[in-house]
Amino acid sequence: MAKRTALDIHSTAERHIIDFRQWGWKDIAVLGKYHYKQTRTSLDAHSHQHMLEICFCSKGEQVYKVNKTLYKIKGGELFVTYPGELHGTGEFPEEKGEMYWIIINMDTTRNARRFLHFDGKLAAEWKRQLLQLPRHFKGNSKLKTTLEQVFQHYAQNSSLLDQIHVQHLLADFLLSVISCSQSATVRRIEERMDKIDAYIRGHLDEPAVLPELAAQAGLSLSRFKTWFKEATGTTPLDYVLKYKIQKAQEALLKGKLSIAGIAYETGFQNAQYFATVFKRFTGLTPGAYKQRAGGNVKKG
Repeated sequence: MAKRTALDIHSTAERHIIDFRQWGWKDIAVLGKYHYKQTRTSLDAHSHQHMLEICFCSKGEQVYKVNKTLYKIKGGELFVTYPGELHGTGEFPEEKGEMYWIIINMDTTRNARRFLHFDGKLAAEWKRQLLQLPRHFKGNSKLKTTLEQVFQHYAQNSSLLDQIHVQHLLADFLLSVISCSQSATVRRIEERMDKIDAYIRGHLDEPAVLPELAAQAGLSLSRFKTWFKEATGTTPLDYVLKYKIQKAQEALLKGKLSIAGIAYETGFQNAQYFATVFKRFTGLTPGAYKQRAGGNVKKG
């Protein structure tokens, strides 16, 4: 069930979270990052009152669900949830990859009218710009570098100067986010990816053919591989396989086809290779995935 939750500030070996409220900050609440080497369980739907959340996927991809709408976020992209919105990963797991997120208090009451080291009209303009960010757009390579510098200065925290560095770095990050949201390059990448996505969806029953994808993008094969990695944070082959596995998951839940039949319908050469790829992306074998969902699956 969807719920309003306190901010998660629990760090582990694979996820690091900074709680800036310990410094007495009332604007930037939390900065977090994770680097998962394998999939995790799904993130339950939740919301944060007065809080804007900006996620930056630096590697891999992730499906998010906001209210009833699904969004696929790829490496190099930003994703925004607005104050009070219900969001999580739906029925999808937290994928392997690298993700950063920053949670910002957008409250406009008297005690929250400053933003970073700005007040008055400048603080109000900061919040206006952030609240009009689009839901989903392309970032740039500078974003990760800036956030890593924040983590470094926070870890040192040997003087007030480190706190000043952190505050200015966060301002720089947010300005870069705003700039990215206004870039025409974002629209060009989205148009190219729309063509690629449409081609993949129309050929899921065929083996992945990278030259055909490169043709959809209007690029040579070598240039396409480089561009695709920069644009999405993953390889073209893994991107196609992810689509195939999602279709296979749907077929397994319907239960009308055998595992071998599903492998054939999703363009895999044999059931063994299909099962290997399926487990790499989901953490489960096809049979185990079906059993966890509460049904049975044909073996042959």
